[in-house]
Amino acid sequence: MRKTCAVLCSCLLLGLAAPLAAADAVKLPAPRKSGGPDVLAAIETRASGSSFSGAVSDEELATVLWAATGRNRDGGGWTIPMAMGKPPYCDIYVAGKNSAHLYDRENHALIPAASGDLRSKIAKQDIAKNAYYSLVVVMDGAAAKAIRKDTWEQIAGFAVGAATQNIYLACEALGLKTRFIISVNPDVARKELALHDGDVVACIMALGK
Repeated sequence: MRKTCAVLCSCLLLGLAAPLAAADAVKLPAPRKSGGPDVLAAIETRASGSSFSGAVSDEELATVLWAATGRNRDGGGWTIPMAMGKPPYCDIYVAGKNSAHLYDRENHALIPAASGDLRSKIAKQDIAKNAYYSLVVVMDGAAAKAIRKDTWEQIAGFAVGAATQNIYLACEALGLKTRFIISVNPDVARKELALHDGDVVACIMALGK
């Protein structure tokens, strides 16, 4: 039984199986927390990918998502700075070949969000459509407004900037490619991912090799 569940989870993450019911979640593998170049070396070589080919493994995806908005310090903090230690007020959706999932940062898992391939629908640039995954970064309006109603977009923008930079650095460490893309179809993303009122689609991080 355990082996069957493991195979199912692996196939789902790689976009090879139909999405699960909305109430189900897929636990991600533990992220890598060592290896690759040091931080300064990763900054020196950081660049945007211009083309993508090849698959992203489950562990690689888990590591990138954890670097973006995951728990660190033995669960006592986050990988990006947040006002008053609040949970990150930006969400990351993972759009793959057959389905899209919301990253559950608290439980390091993927929650089914939509069926079908949304990569070509949400992105305006062909380069994103060819990536193995499109990471759709969304400002959580309700969470940010709970901190500062007058400057919530600025606060959420800081979170998006920190998350996307961490994605770049994690990709450098893992030998992956990524690209910050601001040309998106926000209305399509809002409808397909069933975003909440007040949420703002900030960008896409194309992810691949």
